[in-house]
Amino acid sequence: MSQDPITNLSRRQLVKLGTAAGAVSLSRRPLAAQSTVKPPDEDKPQLEFLMEIALDVPGGKNTHTVGFPGGERLTVAVTGGTFQGPKLKGIALTPSGDWLVRRPDGSSVLDVRTTLQTDDEQLIYLSYRGIMYTPKGGKLYWRTIPMFETGAEKYAWLNHIVCVGTGVPTPGKAVYRIFQVL
Repeated sequence: MSQDPITNLSRRQLVKLGTAAGAVSLSRRPLAAQSTVKPPDEDKPQLEFLMEIALDVPGGKNTHTVGFPGGERLTVAVTGGTFQGPKLKGIALTPSGDWLVRRPDGSSVLDVRTTLQTDDEQLIYLSYRGIMYTPKGGKLYWRTIPMFETGAEKYAWLNHIVCVGTGVPTPGKAVYRIFQVL
């Protein structure tokens, strides 16, 4: 009486066999064949203007550069600013700043944190990371991913949204147009 070789395998051997079989079957399928479902048009993200923020960044003694292997770190003080949009407006408070990293490829990684005070005296923490880069012979690319935190009931909706920002070159300021992703 012959025994089935599968029934004599240990649990560990079965798992290894299953993992190897799955890897072989996936590796033989072209990536495009793995998913043919296209998202419906109503699933495409839409953008809605949230606000424009203009942060004061005077430079000079308010900026410190620290070199490190492969780049430089700049701490840039934000000394104030304003923001305004259809649903909120106010000022940027201090202390605030950007902990920017300049990379060897010429791009900069932005890391900004500030506290906003609305015109009705509510506080909102804003932080964003982003990339700033000008390709050779090209136009400045300046994009951010803002995140908001607040305990103010009126503005609690900010805690649950996703945004993108575009930079607007302005001397002595960091100006962004922020859009909510719908």
